[in-house]
Amino acid sequence: MRKSLLTLLLAVSAFAATNIAQAADKVTYKLLDEGAAQLRDDFNAAKGTVRVLFVVDPTCPGCLRGLDDVNKDLLAKTDDPRLQAFIVHVPVLTPSPTEEDVPEAATLVRNDHVHHYWNPRGSFGWELSKAAGLKHGDEPVDAWDVWLIYGPDAVWEGTGPPQPQRLMHQLYLLADSGLPRLDSEQFAEEVHQLLATLPR
Repeated sequence: MRKSLLTLLLAVSAFAATNIAQAADKVTYKLLDEGAAQLRDDFNAAKGTVRVLFVVDPTCPGCLRGLDDVNKDLLAKTDDPRLQAFIVHVPVLTPSPTEEDVPEAATLVRNDHVHHYWNPRGSFGWELSKAAGLKHGDEPVDAWDVWLIYGPDAVWEGTGPPQPQRLMHQLYLLADSGLPRLDSEQFAEEVHQLLATLPR
């Protein structure tokens, strides 16, 4: 009996690993240059939709949990082209993640309207931090493990992204900032409220 159970568990694990590998093979993403021109163009092309922007380290356990939570509460339940998601993967933790880590992290998100980017130098987090005014005391805070909502009228002009309608985070350096920590259910509710204002 134990041998049969072990064999079954091994088979299930192998099947799951194969499915994850196959899903990772299908993930497409763009390399993000300094200034994030590719993301800016895609963001502006989606004007008129509700846009969400996530900045994550693809190996960070907290970021991965956040992706999974937002996927379960929002993206996997909302197959709506009026909602566009932009996910920027940045290297923050040590040892530093690489481009090869992006596809597996991306498999946590199930939605046809998601755009993935890999920013190898991690510069986008600082550009977003400056635009959003993220600080700990007087010191700027690198914007990663942050979750933003933009309304349909937002336009990205110049080098930095526009001010979001909502920003949530999971960063201890922002604990005293007054900005809310990520609550995926609340995040999803606010997105749906915006979607309800858009024509079908």
